Amino acid sequence: MSSATNYRASYQSYLTRQDVDGSKMRYIFIINTADSLQRYMKRNNMQSVLTKLSPLSMFGDIEVIAQTEGSFYKLPHFAEVTASHYMKTHIYGKDPLRGEKIDLFAELFHTSELTHIIWFTDEEVTPYTRVIQSMNAPHMFWNFVSIKGSPLRCAEKPPKNIMLTHIPKISSLATSVLYRKLLNKFAQYVNKTDLPMHGRVRISQIENIADSQHVIKGSKSKVEQTNLKVGIGWKTVEGECLSAAMLLANNQLADAENIAFFGNKSTIGMTHVDGRELPTEDMEQYTVNLSAVEQAGQDKILFSLVMPDGTPEQLYIRVLTYDNRELIRFHIDMETCASNTALELGALYYYKQEWRFNAIGNGYNAGMEKIGANYGIPDLTDTYNFTPEVLEDIALNGKTFEYHMQDLFTKLGYEVEVPTSDPYAPDYGVDLIAIKGGVRKAVQLKCFSNVVPIKAVQEVYAGARMYNCDKYMVVATNYFSRAALQLAEQLDVEIWDKMQLAKVEDRLRSRIGVSDESELKLKLSKKDVEDEIDIDISAFLVDGSDQCQSDEDLIFYNQTDHPSGCIRLINDNAWEKMMYIDLSILPAYCEKIVIVGSLDAYKQKVELTIDNELNLYHTFEYMPSTVCDTLVLGQFRKIDGEWAFTTSETYFVGGLEEACKMYGLTTG
Repeated sequence: MSSATNYRASYQSYLTRQDVDGSKMRYIFIINTADSLQRYMKRNNMQSVLTKLSPLSMFGDIEVIAQTEGSFYKLPHFAEVTASHYMKTHIYGKDPLRGEKIDLFAELFHTSELTHIIWFTDEEVTPYTRVIQSMNAPHMFWNFVSIKGSPLRCAEKPPKNIMLTHIPKISSLATSVLYRKLLNKFAQYVNKTDLPMHGRVRISQIENIADSQHVIKGSKSKVEQTNLKVGIGWKTVEGECLSAAMLLANNQLADAENIAFFGNKSTIGMTHVDGRELPTEDMEQYTVNLSAVEQAGQDKILFSLVMPDGTPEQLYIRVLTYDNRELIRFHIDMETCASNTALELGALYYYKQEWRFNAIGNGYNAGMEKIGANYGIPDLTDTYNFTPEVLEDIALNGKTFEYHMQDLFTKLGYEVEVPTSDPYAPDYGVDLIAIKGGVRKAVQLKCFSNVVPIKAVQEVYAGARMYNCDKYMVVATNYFSRAALQLAEQLDVEIWDKMQLAKVEDRLRSRIGVSDESELKLKLSKKDVEDEIDIDISAFLVDGSDQCQSDEDLIFYNQTDHPSGCIRLINDNAWEKMMYIDLSILPAYCEKIVIVGSLDAYKQKVELTIDNELNLYHTFEYMPSTVCDTLVLGQFRKIDGEWAFTTSETYFVGGLEEACKMYGLTTG
């Protein structure tokens, strides 16, 4: 069976499970054809992306539009039969300017079909989001997808019919689920928005609500099942809400760990699920095992909602069985809660040997602080953030965090593998495999807002053997327990807590503006000069293709000056090197200066300082591994027309000779 047939069957199966009528959908691809992205798309096999998205055309050809320098041009329609060569024939091999130029937004504005626009780009999308918002066309769903895999830049919060999708390594394993993710976002939007469907699309619910009991405020209803789902849904014009579920005993909250919400995904007998990722009307859901709650000595689960941006237009809480049969639904009267910032929605409670649901609907004007104080923890908000900002802080959960770490490890110079693409298959405690210099490292990811337990270290250590890994690592968004730290040290498991992760991310994000009006001074030095080792700093002057035009474009210990005078290297001593750069006299072909550092000993901390005699621009440390003694410290390049220095974590196995090969030079 061909790969295209596999994708088609998988896509059809997905539509069937979601109960989506694919023939009622209209798709449009918009592809940024800028020269810089052309090179990247070729290098990363953008063709495979279209091949995997080709099943979207099974119900009709897809319109394709080329975007170049702010203008839009129609290209030939995209179909499954043309997928294997479309990019090469119609984009790589054809000048988009030969196509029919169109006014993109004016043309789309006149359509009444429910349309999904998938826009591949890597530029600032803010200007487009403003135009889209002014169109007032909610039947159009715009999905901006990053070609390079870096997060798209948007200065403003986009409207609900715009989704920014970040898929690191877009042509690799991540794209095997890309079309599912895009379609799922589209389906969720349609499902939660009152759109004039006009029969174009139908996304039906798989839940049975025939026997649902609608209750009023203050009512108390018996609940016979022990395995339940509790769904909370709202509709708001702007702003965001955040729900939380609290385990209580004798109407008291024992500690902050007995709360499940977006920032603490699970607690005893209960797990928070983001409903936005499910084919359901609920915005958030909780899976509840009442037997486990009862055995733990808890007798009440209180469900609350924080509304810092004002009350939503509609709000409900409902109780369902595990097989999606709705039992109870309670609609909260929002007129009586207009001035509130937090609500107690309802509670499951144990009374006289049975569980019941109480429809509460009481509001507070002091947010979660008041609710916490009512149940015994007045400083609850010192432990957890219950404002919508936590949605951004904790948004990296599950697969999204995995994609983020794939991207980060790739930038650190690793080749990244994913053990399995099947979300239901066991991964044996290994989420990623990071490979560098022939060494395979098993990585487990823990997106926790509470302390990471010892179990994480045990799992990755045991699971590494399943994938022939030599090293072990756990990356977490919080701190590790003392037991986890002790075991990690004993088993030689590398750990990154939230501080280490932030440090690495900050280093990769570093971008320091520099002036081309004065000479820059770079100093590479050993941190501990008592232990003298030989270090070297080199520079490659490269063109727009990241290639040196001649041997003169390499400045190193045997060639200390560039003929133009733009770079001078001074070798004063073994453990400190100085380099001077004058950006104002760079050769015209030079678009980037790549700074490379080398050591003659392993695992030695060094420091790069950039100083233009006015300000200290950047200082950072790096520690080469046992197989990599040379790496790119950073590069000077123009960003938005201004010179800047950006850091890098690209390592070379084989020293300066391999770096020369990278930038087009041969060594003799």
